[in-house]
Amino acid sequence: MNQKSDLTDIYSELTGGKPFTLLVAPPIRFGYKNSDYLYLYYKKILKDSEIPVRNISLLAHINLVFRQLFGGRTVLHYHWFEISGFLSIFSAIYKIIFIFLYKLLGGKIVWSVQNTLPPDCRHEWMNYYARRWLAGKADLLVVECERVIADISAFFSVHPDSIRVVSHPPYPAQIMPRAAAVEAINHRYNVGLKVQDRLFLMFGHISAYKQIGSVCEIFQNEPVQKKLIIVGPVKRGQMKLYKSLKKTASGAPNILLIPQFISEESVPEFLNATDCLIFNHRNSLSQGGVHLAISYRKTAFLPRKGCLKEMEDENLHFFTSQEELKQLIKKH
Repeated sequence: MNQKSDLTDIYSELTGGKPFTLLVAPPIRFGYKNSDYLYLYYKKILKDSEIPVRNISLLAHINLVFRQLFGGRTVLHYHWFEISGFLSIFSAIYKIIFIFLYKLLGGKIVWSVQNTLPPDCRHEWMNYYARRWLAGKADLLVVECERVIADISAFFSVHPDSIRVVSHPPYPAQIMPRAAAVEAINHRYNVGLKVQDRLFLMFGHISAYKQIGSVCEIFQNEPVQKKLIIVGPVKRGQMKLYKSLKKTASGAPNILLIPQFISEESVPEFLNATDCLIFNHRNSLSQGGVHLAISYRKTAFLPRKGCLKEMEDENLHFFTSQEELKQLIKKH
């Protein structure tokens, strides 16, 4: 029973169709309705159903116990789970304690899994055991495509029948003239992009698994009119990579590094300005940015891995090696 499912069907499967409250962790960011993955993921439920939805923040994990004891029937839908540094070890222990008590009291758990292990995760062995523990406590796991079910099942030692498929939500496109988008980026970030430039974009957290350095090497041998824009905050533990990219960008007039969080207002500007998006991920089973590229009908280069293999769109171009990526960039 792995065919694509609707979220409400999954919850009904666990509750027998009886009324319940949906608990979501980490919290949905209601202030980012056009770009927040979780808001778009639950958009149909939030707008078209009578299911009460409650956010569960880090500190609010203690409320899992109180809700299960005094708040009636609940389902906890978890997204992501990572021990990213020394301090996060303590927050992970805190989460695990209350998830354990919630489950012990009869709570139902659904966990959406994007990868076996978080990309570029620190404390790999801790993440391995903690994530396998969470998978064991979950009543159902959710993935984005059928292709990865076998890998997820084997890694977490869960039966394939306990895995459901829910597609990545589409992103709403906010179309604007390219010249206006370029001007907005120049004004907001004090850069000197030109409308006639050929713009390539890598966005999201700056992290080693995206192999940004390899793409920079390609662009160092490209004409100055072909510009690579790297935009996004530096992921925790990736400062060494950032310093290396900063040094590279300072010596390359066609590489622009913007190490900042991308505000919701800026997302349409970058997507409308760019000609092509590059996804050079090393070990990611899925990638939400590709869905943004599809929504904006942009050319995108992506590796033939995981759920990306199942994606079909005339603007998607797949590669299986860095040399193939290099050739795609040269042709475009």
